[in-house]
Order: sequence, then structure tokens, then C-alpha cells
Amino acid sequence: MFLFKCGRNAMKSLKFCVSMLAGSAPTVPAFAGQAAILVSVDGKKLDLEVPPVIQGDRVMVSVRKLAESLRAQVDWDPATETATIVCGSRVVKLVNGSNVALLSGEPVRLDVPVRVEENRLLAPLRFLAESLGATVAWSNIEQKARIISAPPEGPERVCHASFPARVALTNNGHLWIVNGAGAGSAPVQITNEGIAEIVGWSPDGWWLMYLHRDAPDLWSTPPYLWVVKADGTGACQVDRRPVTGTPAWSPLEDAIAYGTQAPDQKNATDGNLKLAVLDDGDSGTTGEAMITVLLPDESDVADFAWVPDGQSIAVSLPRNKECPLLINRIDLKGKSVNLLTHGEPNATEEYFYTRSATGLQWSPDGRYLAYYLEPSSGSMAADGVSIQVLDLQQSGQPLDLGSGLGYARWLAWSPDSTRLAYIVGCGRDATVNKRLYLADLQSGGKITDCGSAGQVDTQPVWSSNKPYSLLFNRGKEGGTWTGGDNFPDVLVPGQRIWLRADGGEVKSLTSGPADTADYAPKLSPNGETLAYLRLNRYDSGSLCLKPLTGGQDLELISGLTGDHGFYGNYYPEWLSIYWERDPD
Repeated sequence: MFLFKCGRNAMKSLKFCVSMLAGSAPTVPAFAGQAAILVSVDGKKLDLEVPPVIQGDRVMVSVRKLAESLRAQVDWDPATETATIVCGSRVVKLVNGSNVALLSGEPVRLDVPVRVEENRLLAPLRFLAESLGATVAWSNIEQKARIISAPPEGPERVCHASFPARVALTNNGHLWIVNGAGAGSAPVQITNEGIAEIVGWSPDGWWLMYLHRDAPDLWSTPPYLWVVKADGTGACQVDRRPVTGTPAWSPLEDAIAYGTQAPDQKNATDGNLKLAVLDDGDSGTTGEAMITVLLPDESDVADFAWVPDGQSIAVSLPRNKECPLLINRIDLKGKSVNLLTHGEPNATEEYFYTRSATGLQWSPDGRYLAYYLEPSSGSMAADGVSIQVLDLQQSGQPLDLGSGLGYARWLAWSPDSTRLAYIVGCGRDATVNKRLYLADLQSGGKITDCGSAGQVDTQPVWSSNKPYSLLFNRGKEGGTWTGGDNFPDVLVPGQRIWLRADGGEVKSLTSGPADTADYAPKLSPNGETLAYLRLNRYDSGSLCLKPLTGGQDLELISGLTGDHGFYGNYYPEWLSIYWERDPD
């Protein structure tokens, strides 16, 4: 099947038109020999009283059925023969006999005039569907139009009871904050243009860090580093230069480590490392940052991670023709100590070689450092990389743990620093060949395969209280991610949040409809409450809450939307939660 998303200027040889049922009337006849045309909305066949037909190189289907299937309201004024279609903030007006439509008050010329035929209003499908925020794809072989409706225009607090957390979430690329402690408090919108990407809350919950791009996509413009207060006020840009990689909060204070790039260098890094210490804003300021350069431009920093004591940062420097691959620890005054030297300088300028260490993850006690070894080829790295652990108290070679996708969030240390949970499995699709593993560092690096036949695992997260248990996503292994054929369905239907107890017992924590999928487990510090993201389609879902001590699941906030990432890996995350601590 040949299937792709069509742009406004694509497929000019085949235009789509639609009809609206305004009363009972005979069926519009199709041309002789015409193949049946199918129309689906969000994966479900659209049942039409008037079968789609081609007339004058145009496909005709029912407007009312299409508009209502896209969650729009349709009003017909017989006096003026005008159809008004409303979907959220979008308003479309179609007038019988006119080839000019109104889209939110702006005139748009149509290739085919709308007209009433046998008590039905006919109008261009592509214009109507895309005007209502939908996406249209066409299979010429199947003679099938696939329409994906627009995600919700904004988040909605479904449950008005209080819950002990502050929530940051995204909707259509915009950032919102919800104060769960305030019963019924509505989501507060932080950004209203461009696209925002959540990084996370500061350790004290006072600030939220995010990346912002001026254009409404992840690739055309560079990201800039911003912070905003927990109440939604005081948003400010931290650095005038765009950033590279993922900035990180200090574990102890309102300080951010990050790297930058020059604004005129698309996707080119400055190779530096900076530290921004935020003003708490108590004096009436907006949280301006004091910036220190820890490593200057052209230092060639590949990745970094705060040491748990907050006094130093591990820095990865890539292999080049003068230097081997290095991991150094640099303190906040710029003093550096080598932790790992891997390989030799690439003096012969090999084309394929182990270039850098990425995804650095410290154990809580600062003894172990887990990381991925990235090759020089981006294509090779996308299919899987080596996973290693460095023991700072033991000399010798790092421990090899196998291979997996190089996501930092797929490396998770237990709170007592004895075990590393990680996802093993090569191949860039998250829907196949991904299994949960455990490495026990106390027993010399004993490795346990915790996977299950026919299942895929992702996103391991530890509980914070003894006996330490492990939460993760698990769902039925499916087909490879093709970038389109799954839309708009969730990529791992029936995926749930699972728990592996300290003794090895495994059970599912969540349950739900077979066409939904659960992601992003967030466990409260006391271990009594689980928050998670339930998707009802690939690009939208709800934040849900499950009391683990008894009680039913609650839908807290609907209308979360986000990017699914390459090959369905769902990164970056769509939400970040700061759990309020107990008063004691």
C-alpha cells in the first residue's frame, strides 16, 4: 500500500469534495465503472448515506457526516443557503453556488463551487478537513482517503478534586501548568506560539525548565532555554544563544548546566559547558540568571551529567584525531579530573569508530556511572549502541551490559545504587525487541533478563521507598514503526504500567481499553499514588491517577498532546510532575 500525508499543494490531479445531508434525497449517481471510494476518520470507516463518487475529477462525500466525525457542529440556514461549521476556534462558512468559502472570516477561493444537489451541499473535502485541523492521506491503489482529526485544542481538568502535585504538560506544542493542590484550579497557559518542550522541575519545585522554538515544529528553528515559576509567572529566557542537547538541573540548587550554539549555526554546537544560577525572584525580579562558563567554546563537549553531590559534573569529550574518548569530572571552578579514557586518538581518521559517551547516568551514591557508547555513524547509532557501567572505586575495564537504544531515560538506578534497570534490544523500533534487564552491581554485575516473550518494555522507573520496586511500560510486541501506517492508533495497543517487586514478582498496575496505551509512570515519593499518561491515539491522551492503596483510577486532565518521536519512542515526554512533599 502506498500511503503518505498530502500537503495542500500535493495531489492536484485529485481534489476531494464533500456533501452535507440536509434532508432525505436520492443517492447521487457515480460514473459507470468507478471503483468504490472509501473514507475513514481516525481509523474508522465513515458511513455515508451518499456513497463517495467522482465527478469532474472531484471526489464527493457527505459534509455533515465528515464535519461531525471531526467533532464539529454544523448549522444550515435555508434562508441564505449557508452552512456554518464550527470546531473549537475554527469556523468555516460555505454558501450554495459560491466558489469562495470563509475560514475564520478570511475568504478562501475553492477550485469547485459548493452547490446543492438533491438536497445535499457539496464542497471540497481537503479544504474542509484541513480547515478543521485534520490531516488527509490518500492511497491511489486502495482508492481510500484516510483522515486524522485534529488533537484537542487545549487541556481540560476533568477531575476537580485536589491532588498533591504540580503538573507541566503540552498541548499542540504549547506549555501549560496545573496546580493540583488547588481544587478545581484550571490549567494555566505559559506559551501561545512556537513549540515548547518540557525539561523538568527544579529540585525544590520552584521553577520549571523548558525549551522553546519560534516555529511550530521540532526541526526548522533552534531551541532556547527558558524557565517559569511554578505559579506560571516570571517566564524568562536564560541565555540569548540557542542550546544544544538537554539542559540539566543541579540536584541541590536552582542552577542549570547546559551547552549552546551560535544562532547562525543550524544544529552546530559551540562545544561549551555553561552554568546558570537563577535568582529566586523574591526581590521582585523575574528570575534572571548569573551565567558562568565552565568550559569555553570549542571544548567539544558531547554530553554531561551532574554528580549527585551537586559539586561537579561529568563531561564526555569525543574521540578525535588528537584525543581518545574521554569522560572527565569538572568541578564548579573548572578543575577537571579524568574518569575514563577509551581507545586511542583517531589519528588515521577511521570512518567508523566509537566516538563518544552519551546518556550519562550516575548512581545516587556517585560510585557508578552508566552510559552509552555512540559510534561515529548516526545511522548505526539509531539501531542500537553499547551500554556500559564505570565503577569509580574499582580500577579496570567498565562492565559491558549489552546493546540498546541510546535514551538516557532508559537507564534507571535503584535508590540504594545497587541495581541498574535498562532496556536491551537493537533495532530502532520501540515496538519490537525491547526487553527490561537488571544489572546487580553488588553481586559483581550479575545480569538478569526481566523481559517476557512477545512483549516490549520501555521507561523503567524505581520507587523511592524500601523495598524498592521497579515500574515500567509493557505491551504486546507489534510490527515495525513505519512512520505512518499506524496513525492514528496508539503504537502499542494495550500497553500498561507494570511493577516488578523486590523479590521478582511482576504484576500489571493499570488496566484499560484494548485500543489505549499507558506511558510515563510517575510514582509519588510515599509510593501510594501512581500518575501516568493514557493515550487514546498516537498524538493525544490524558493524565490519570491511580491510588495504589485502593480505589479507582481517575482521569485528571484531558487534552495532553505531544510528539511521538522517531519510531514511536515517545520522546520528549509530554508531562512533568513535581510531587508535593509531606510537611514532615
